[in-house]
Parts: sequence; C-alpha cells; structure tokens
Amino acid sequence: MSNTERLKRMLVIGPATVVAVAYIDPGNFGANIEAGSKYGLSLLWVVWLSGLMAVMFQYISGKIGIVSHRGLVELTMERLSGRTRDLYFLGLFIAILATDMAEFVGMAVGIHLIFGIPLTASALVSVIDVLILFFLTEDMGKMEVLIAGLVGIVGISYLVELFLVHANPEEILLHSFVPSIGNRMMLLTATSIIGATVMPHAVILHSYLSSEKSLRSVASEEKSELKHHLKETVINLGGASLVNAAIQIMSYYAYYRNNLTDIVSLDNAYYTLIPFFGSTASTIFALALLSSGLSSSMVSVLAGVKILESYVGSPAKQWKVRLMLRLINMVPFLIAVYFGVSTIELLVYTQAILSFTLPIVLFPLTFIARDSRVMREGRIGRSLFFLSLISSIFILLINFALPFLG
Repeated sequence: MSNTERLKRMLVIGPATVVAVAYIDPGNFGANIEAGSKYGLSLLWVVWLSGLMAVMFQYISGKIGIVSHRGLVELTMERLSGRTRDLYFLGLFIAILATDMAEFVGMAVGIHLIFGIPLTASALVSVIDVLILFFLTEDMGKMEVLIAGLVGIVGISYLVELFLVHANPEEILLHSFVPSIGNRMMLLTATSIIGATVMPHAVILHSYLSSEKSLRSVASEEKSELKHHLKETVINLGGASLVNAAIQIMSYYAYYRNNLTDIVSLDNAYYTLIPFFGSTASTIFALALLSSGLSSSMVSVLAGVKILESYVGSPAKQWKVRLMLRLINMVPFLIAVYFGVSTIELLVYTQAILSFTLPIVLFPLTFIARDSRVMREGRIGRSLFFLSLISSIFILLINFALPFLG
C-alpha cells in the first residue's frame, strides 16, 4: 500500500467519500431550504431518518461490490432480457438526467451569484466540469481527493453559517428527536427530503467503486476491507447528514425566524441573507452551492458511465457522457429560466423524479445482497435484509402517496 493510500485510509477517504457527495447536492439544498424556511426545525428529524437509511443502503451496495467484484446494474441486467432490460435502462437513464439537472442548476446559480453574470450565461459556463472530468478520467485517486476537498468546502461553509446565524444547540436537539408533521404539505416536504437523500445513482455507484477497489486487494483482505467499508460509510454518510441538517437549521434561523417563509429561489435565499447577516454569509452560501454542484456533477457522471457500460457492454468516456447529459439538460433549463420557473421549484421537480426511480434500484439491491449465488458466505443477514426490504417498501409507499397529497 502506497503512502498516499495509507493517508487516504487514515482520513477515511474512499468510495464512500465519493458517493456521500450525492447527499449534499443542490437538490438537498432546495429540499432543506424549503423545509427550514416554511416549517422551522419541525422536519429536522426527517434528515436523521433518511440519513440512517442512506447509510444502510450504501453499506449494502458497497458490500456487494467488495464480495462479488461486480456492480449492481450489471448484476441486475443479467437477470433481465429484451424489453424489460431496455425499460430498466430507460428508468435509470431518466434518473441520471434528473440528477444532472440538479447539479446543473447548482453550478449555474453558484457561478451566477459569485461572478454576477446572467443566469443564461452561467449555464453555458457550467460546462467547465466537462473539461475537469476530461483531465481526471484516468485517475480515480485524484478525483477522490478533489471531491473530498469540495465536500470539505461545503461542510466548513455551513459550520461558519451556523455560527453567523447564532444557532441554539438545545433547540436543535429538541427537534432532532421529536417527530412532528402537522399537515399534508409538511408530509410532502418530508417525503421530498427522503427522496433527495436516498439517491439512486449514488447507491448504484458505490457497488462499482468498491468492486474496482477490491480487485486491487488480495482475497485474504476481504474481511478487513468490509470492516473498513463499514467505518468509511458511517463516517462519510454521517458527515453528509450533518451538512443536510445544517442547511435546514441555517434556513430556519436565517429565514423562518425573520418571517421569510416564502423563499422561492436560490437567488432569493442568497440575497435575503445580506441584510440580516451581511455579505459574508451570502458569499459563503454561493460558494457552498457551487462546490456542491461541481462535486456532485462528477459523481452523477461516474454513475451514468457505469450504467451505460453495463447496458451496452463496452467502455464509455466520462467527459463524453457528461457533455451529452449537459447538452440535453441545457434546453429545458434555459426554457425554465425564460418562463420564470424558480430554481427551487426546478430542484424539487428533479428530486420527485429521483424518488420515483428509487424502487428499481433498492429492490434489486436488497435481493441480490441476500443471494448466496452472488454473495456466497458474504450475503447480508436476515435482519438487515428485512430492514432493507421494509425501508424500500416504505419509500415505495411514499412515492405512491405523493400524487394524492394536497
């Protein structure tokens, strides 16, 4: 093991660091800003619940990769054929498009706010991540470090924001452990938080990254790798949950406590910080948003590449996949901007799509992890299987209920 690998292992940087980015992407910004500004801290407990589910699903996904040395979509597709296989790929492709739209919004708005250029122009500038991916394609180690750095910027930014808004620890603890949903619209927002947290592309990607990492290890190290995988997943996903909570807490103190309960866009969220907490708070918010969009863009394209390769059976270039997704999404984004659709509404729309695609990822994940033909003696235990199955059904029922909520 090289010195760099030892340092990364000591700092718990690895596959879980990469996928954790998906849990602090611009979609989470939108969901938690809406929750905090409209309902205060009443939905903070939902962040912790969804965070626990995310840790569980990510642990299972990574374990599949370590034990089977294969990716989740590859294992699922070999069980399908014909039109069913095509429809499965179509569902995953829609999920990747929706994910990329959220990252696109985050990058475009972040550039717009920091540099003061029009939103349409910043949308064109945001294709810069295609060039970054082009240079990092062949070196996953560098990408892990870069993503860890960007995640650190987002995390530190929100620690500073909590200091600036004078958050009250006692109040935060109270709402962390007291579930509260007062009406249908609160329930709708709560389901949006869950949908934005348990991201299908991140669950898929973890199995591939862990598989590739395990192929570089000897068979005798599998037990040690699984133990480290659990530690890495808990720390990285736990950290992402803390950032999500910080977004909602900041939104509560900055907006809800100042009777600003109608934050309809990310621009609105940025500019309303200035009169209450100064330009420092708004600049930090924009920097966190841009870092979130850039880092999560890398993760979504990695997942898109793995899905495409599993479907067509041949390698794909990351920068080409990103360029294709970005160009497809640029048209509806510019149309939405032209017609005045708010950026937070656009983010909520993308998270709803992701929520509806979750079952086609979570149910195969659960059953493959229990399949002894794939996992051998490494298959998950009965308790974890049932917990994963119940959580998947819970999310499916939420999705079914969404259209009927007022």
